[in-house]
Amino acid sequence: MSADPAEAADPAEVCRELGLPEERRDVVAALLALGVTPEAMARAAGRSRVEDAVFDAVLDPDRERRTVSANDIAARGGWPADLMQQIIHAFGFPSPEPDEPFFSPEEADALIAAARRAEWWPAEVQLEISRVWGQALARIAAAEVYNFRFGTEASVRSAGEAPAETLATIQRALAELLPLADPLLLGIHRRWVDHELTQYAVSEAETRAEGSIPGATEACLLFCDLKDFTAYAELHGDGAAMAAANRFARATFDHRGPGGRVVKGLGDGAMLVFEDASGAVAAWRRLRAAMDDDDLPALHGSVHQGEIVRFEGDYFGGAVNLAARLLALAGSGELLATGAAVATAGEGFAWSPLGRRRLRGITTPVEIYRLEG
Repeated sequence: MSADPAEAADPAEVCRELGLPEERRDVVAALLALGVTPEAMARAAGRSRVEDAVFDAVLDPDRERRTVSANDIAARGGWPADLMQQIIHAFGFPSPEPDEPFFSPEEADALIAAARRAEWWPAEVQLEISRVWGQALARIAAAEVYNFRFGTEASVRSAGEAPAETLATIQRALAELLPLADPLLLGIHRRWVDHELTQYAVSEAETRAEGSIPGATEACLLFCDLKDFTAYAELHGDGAAMAAANRFARATFDHRGPGGRVVKGLGDGAMLVFEDASGAVAAWRRLRAAMDDDDLPALHGSVHQGEIVRFEGDYFGGAVNLAARLLALAGSGELLATGAAVATAGEGFAWSPLGRRRLRGITTPVEIYRLEG
């Protein structure tokens, strides 16, 4: 194995070449031990902090293309500089200075185009969307890096490479993988936008139609997820949370029964569709039993029988929204059902009436029952 050039360099000599005082020798030595090259330190020293060289090996290479400032964008007819500072803050990042090169040319073009459509994409909408994007993408990024480290980094480090070689290997792997995510993220985002627009169209049709809307069918929806999953992850760690979510995902397929269809996974939850409530409740019992473990977060669920519209493998309509909203009321280990679901569940199930409740986004109070046993 060849010696690493950074490790071979003399810290005192590097300090002299960079014009750093002697007391910075330990910092330089630590950077060299991590495989940071003197050239990277020279670039970081030019930015006033030689310690920042440790990031050069892992930061996004595209950062070099971020050459456009908020003032540049404002001068080209984009949002005002102070608003763009608020947008970046809404994303969850420190606001850049007005003259700081922060945006890539493509990002600048997008912001300018959005500002020119302010009539139907006003600034307050841009800020709210930026907050949503920031929160969602922060979770995605954290999950990506954690899963990479959990599944890949350990094997890289076990190969016995020197620290600098390990860092370089990890960097190369991420550099190859991250570009693959961009078209997938874009495609998934557009699919979810399509989903929401379809849901909106169906809701409008339900509001205006007299009787059943075209394409509607009767079915029972089962929503279920792991109760207080975020708190569980914080208490037990990401590894335990991943194991619990994976076990739940497998259980939904293994125990849905012949009449059940898993429509979509919702991270720590799932949406299933059945012809009637009897199949949905029976599947719930099997699923709850499969997840009954003191080391796992408890399951909770909701069922509702109603009219839904199927389109491109997904399901839409007010019944879907109602079942999803009902889930929020269910406690640990509980299955809540609407009166419509109870009426079609048939014999063999015991229900306790909980009265009529108002659900968020549902105009009419809903009769709710809790499954016993």
